[in-house]
Amino acid sequence: MPDANYLTNHRACWLVLLLSALLLSGCFGSPEPVETGNHQSESEDADRSVTEPFQYPMTNGPKLTLMNEFPDIAAPNRGPIDHVYEERTGITIRHLGGVPIQDSKFQYLLASGNMPDIFMNNWLAYPGGPEKAIEQGYILPLNDVIDRYAPNFKRVLAEHPEIDKMVKTDSGLYYAFPFIRSESGRVYGGPIVRTDWLEELGLPLPTTIDEWHYMLKAFKQHKKASSPLTLRTLFMGERTAGFAGAFGVMGNFYVEEGQVRYGYLEPGYRDYLATMSQWYREGLIDPDFAVIDIRTVDQKIMSGVSGATIGWHAYIEKYNLAAQAAGTSASYAAAPYPTLVKGELPKFGQLDNAYAGTSSAAIKATTQHLEAAVRWLDYAYSEEGNLLNTFGIEGLTYTMDSGQPTYTDLVLDNPEGLSSDQVMLQYAHQTNFPMIQRDSQMIWKFEATHGAPDIWRHTRHETHLLPPITPTAEEASELSALMDGIADYVQDAELRIILGEESIEAYDSMVNQLRLLGIDRVLEIKQAAYERYMKR
Repeated sequence: MPDANYLTNHRACWLVLLLSALLLSGCFGSPEPVETGNHQSESEDADRSVTEPFQYPMTNGPKLTLMNEFPDIAAPNRGPIDHVYEERTGITIRHLGGVPIQDSKFQYLLASGNMPDIFMNNWLAYPGGPEKAIEQGYILPLNDVIDRYAPNFKRVLAEHPEIDKMVKTDSGLYYAFPFIRSESGRVYGGPIVRTDWLEELGLPLPTTIDEWHYMLKAFKQHKKASSPLTLRTLFMGERTAGFAGAFGVMGNFYVEEGQVRYGYLEPGYRDYLATMSQWYREGLIDPDFAVIDIRTVDQKIMSGVSGATIGWHAYIEKYNLAAQAAGTSASYAAAPYPTLVKGELPKFGQLDNAYAGTSSAAIKATTQHLEAAVRWLDYAYSEEGNLLNTFGIEGLTYTMDSGQPTYTDLVLDNPEGLSSDQVMLQYAHQTNFPMIQRDSQMIWKFEATHGAPDIWRHTRHETHLLPPITPTAEEASELSALMDGIADYVQDAELRIILGEESIEAYDSMVNQLRLLGIDRVLEIKQAAYERYMKR
């Protein structure tokens, strides 16, 4: 999964220049309010009969603009997958970079009136929710559009009611073409350790908090690791449960016996923060963890400054390939999410909903190429499109063996030493793209990472996972206003305790402040949305 550093000045400058260029060139039209009922496009192809047969590639297909949510993969160079997609669909895509909805730059984009034709993002996170984005005239309602131009996606919805339930609002409104993870693709992150150090020191793979503590101290004392555990705040307890899952909590919303909870309010979070603060005082946690980026984490792990981290499965292959290229004996593997009691299953780990909202493609309300945008997106849900997105290009990244796709050595044993992820990002979409993942695509990931997702999967997270709820527009607006203050406050308060700027007794004040900031109202809104979702 791509990592995104949303706060760099470089990208902020890039976006300002991009928006200025778009405004001067008049590439897009300004948004206008649209009705949420039957939509009649003003595009040049709106009058095409729905009964007229359609075949790819599209005749005289236009050039469409597309933006995603990940700045780190902004404006990529066109690779083989882009050329094949253009040949297959007859539609050219101009990539404009990446801006997440949560970033202030997204608001600048809306204010400019210059939305791309297709915007891949997490529309569940839009202030006011996806229905608000439609009401404000930024994106289209898709119910009628799907009926007219998206037979492949319409078939998916009919054949998979569990997907249909996830990708619409409580009122039954479809707002984006979704990225749906496969069952095995829902787990892709967790603890990573240097196994060659474990072997040298005669230590087992750690499974408990106590074993992690002992291992990190050994790394510091015997391997001279100045930062035994390095990681980014992204992995402390919100994006994955990190070490918090051992204490029965995570820094996010989840479900406990039908009730929506916020982990920061639960007693177990106090114990977790006390433990992290102790590790930090002992010099076991990277002193720079609150400010470092992924490249710095990689450097520390691969140079021996650190011996453990929490990250995505692709990191394991990346680290092992780097060690092989350098001719060192370093080796890296996944460790299970830890518990307090040996043999127990942790309550939380990392687990996404099949539909988590990310990389789902909405269409600009004022696009002049409605049918082309829908046809391009619908292609991914066809069998041919799914095969391309999953396995790449036949003869290059896979061959057919007894009717089954088999990856070639270009992927599994790349002659240039590239990781499987690096290869497949050129020849397929695989992830973070409006499509349905296939479990078969994950085989090479399991091989390259020594089964990391299976190791990380052993938690009780599934029974506590909050589904992709959709508050009403009014609820979502209130949620957004409340959570802006809550999210900023809780991250700052958590860091102050871990870094030792405040004692663990400050946790009680943190909980009280969260109450004052409106967390109880947030839970009330989310509970109502959760109950509506369960009745869909």
